[in-house]
Amino acid sequence: MKTLLASMIIIVAVTTAAFPQNINWRSLGEDQQNIIRFNFGYDGGVAAQAGYYRTFTLIRPVATGIDVSVPMGNNLLDDYKVRLGVQVELLEIDGFSATFRLNSAFRRYESELVKISSFGADYAVVAGYYSPTWSVGGEFGLDKAITSRLMHTDRMKESFPGIKDGWYVPTGGHWFYGIHGTKTLGETLDLSLKAGATMAQRNDENAAVPLYLQLGFGVRF
Repeated sequence: MKTLLASMIIIVAVTTAAFPQNINWRSLGEDQQNIIRFNFGYDGGVAAQAGYYRTFTLIRPVATGIDVSVPMGNNLLDDYKVRLGVQVELLEIDGFSATFRLNSAFRRYESELVKISSFGADYAVVAGYYSPTWSVGGEFGLDKAITSRLMHTDRMKESFPGIKDGWYVPTGGHWFYGIHGTKTLGETLDLSLKAGATMAQRNDENAAVPLYLQLGFGVRF
């Protein structure tokens, strides 16, 4: 029972607010190396995200960035996720493009039962057709909490006296797959939309609604 409860708590924590950002390389002007993004949607819970990304060329187009996402609730600082990441366009042929994305992630989740601090990563391959004014494609990846530190509250310890605080390795993760699209507005603005599904690793529990849907707004400069 204790193991099952701890596993369910970790799954809830690591499936909240993923929102990996996909870049339309063809929409970037020669003088536009910076991107600011604001995203909102559902991914294990209703969440919002803000991020900054810097693009450059090292043989192939590369983007590095940082983003912060929080689920909507009474106290936004109880739960949050911070990611540092890089994307590399591996291949481009007549508008068709394939990109590899890697992010390191720190998550914090707090409830009346436990406080979880988690370190992990997400990996994804993104492919599709990209033009200067629009794009459409698909993505497939893994969002994984590599190690998590659980600090249980007195209430939790009273109900389960044998439960232990400490680091757990490995912890939860889930596969995700879906479609995405972008539309360029003018010289500097973008709208994006993505939708897909998630599937927990091994025999872990899926999210209550194992789907994600995100609307995004970006500024290039």
